[in-house]
Amino acid sequence: MQHAVHSYPVGHPPRPAAVAVLGAGAWGTALACALRRGGLAVRLWARRPDLCHAITTQARNPRHLPDLDLVAGLQASSHLADVLAGAEAVFMAVPSAALRDVARAAAPLLARRAVVLAACKGIERDSGALMAQVLQQELRPDGLIGAIGGPSFAHEVVRGQPAVLTLGLPALRLRQAVDVQRQAQRVTAALRAAFATGGVQLEVTDDAIGVQVGGALKNIIAIACGMALGSEAGENARAAILTRGLQDMRALTLALGGRPDTLLSSAGAGDLFLTAASAQSRNTRLGMRLARGEMALQGDELAEGAVSCLAVQSLERRLGLRLAVAAAVRDVLARRQTAAQALRHLLGAPQTPDDMLSPPAVSALQTHRPLRETPGRRASVSRLAARQSQ
Repeated sequence: MQHAVHSYPVGHPPRPAAVAVLGAGAWGTALACALRRGGLAVRLWARRPDLCHAITTQARNPRHLPDLDLVAGLQASSHLADVLAGAEAVFMAVPSAALRDVARAAAPLLARRAVVLAACKGIERDSGALMAQVLQQELRPDGLIGAIGGPSFAHEVVRGQPAVLTLGLPALRLRQAVDVQRQAQRVTAALRAAFATGGVQLEVTDDAIGVQVGGALKNIIAIACGMALGSEAGENARAAILTRGLQDMRALTLALGGRPDTLLSSAGAGDLFLTAASAQSRNTRLGMRLARGEMALQGDELAEGAVSCLAVQSLERRLGLRLAVAAAVRDVLARRQTAAQALRHLLGAPQTPDDMLSPPAVSALQTHRPLRETPGRRASVSRLAARQSQ
């Protein structure tokens, strides 16, 4: 089966006039460092003027990355209009709970053909919307909106250590207007080139749904893996949780109209492995605290993982799904079960026919065809197969 992630030719694309990163937390700062290292003019937005001053004059982020030197030349401002002026690519790296308000404030300041990417992961609590859907609701209806995800420990990206991310942008589909698609390809190619220089390889797909589902559910799965670690359920149990979690990702991706093979990218399996297997993961540590009977801290940076677990329930109801790992974590968060009880139920429950590893049926809600099925490509694939059979 052909993978959902495709490589678009980079060549020597013209660089965007400017790139804006909204949100100077650890991840927003890391993205800005990678892009600046790639030679782009990058502007960071933060609410606090003192943080902006430290980033601009000292190349430091004392609040979120206190022990690291940032790339020289970063500009930061608390004035949204200054940061967005002329930006052809905008990364929304604010917390998911703040995304709607920030997008609403940014909407009248964005360039008409700016590529806007959700760089935060999760599901909105009240609406059940994915992050790119929030952007679609608040920005121009014809905007070039997508998402970026993947395994991403911020401190490693700031240091220039290698990483692979996945960018999902529906405007790359062939059936888009020619000028829209060309702009999407031009900006995407420039970002890929800059990221590569900055130590980050960028996979590209038109499936923003698969990219976002991977990022939204991996935190939930990692919490469950932390619960297994904290309750000493064993490594086999953690592997089984990962397997059930991937089945949940596949089911939700299909139901929302995405492609399950996108989950084989860095935004799916890669991000899940990093978050669930590393002791550095705040999600895993939350699961361990839950296994000890401690409550999730509302002020914790990890609150997004718990919020996603609760927010996805509205999607489950609307789509007629039951995501087994999310249900188990919700039961523990609500104190309906202990971690050990929830895991025994999760791993001991028989699989339903929908969980079996048969070829997936096409979702009734699927809104686009894979790139490999677009006119022109199908004939090329057929000719290639014919030549290989000779």
